[in-house]
Amino acid sequence: MKKSIMPKDNLWSTEYFEGSHKHHVFGGANRKLSEKDGLYFYLRPEMHDMSDKGIHFNKNFMNYAHKVGQRAWQEYYNKTKEDFIARYGKNYL
Repeated sequence: MKKSIMPKDNLWSTEYFEGSHKHHVFGGANRKLSEKDGLYFYLRPEMHDMSDKGIHFNKNFMNYAHKVGQRAWQEYYNKTKEDFIARYGKNYL
């Protein structure tokens, strides 16, 4: 498993902590790619899917994570927006 390439943020941790939930930035069909590329982070349960504030129920939080994830991927892998779209199917920036 690749280490998370997501930047540090006060909304999430890039390392597991006791009781945390792992969240893949790009889920569904892209979940395996997110895992392989290091696009995941850890959240307290209520910030994941255990409350209305959780990323799965908060569109603004999800959009923010998508933007940060795309930027992180492009910078880490030295790729373009077009490269990202080819891999993940959509531009979030």
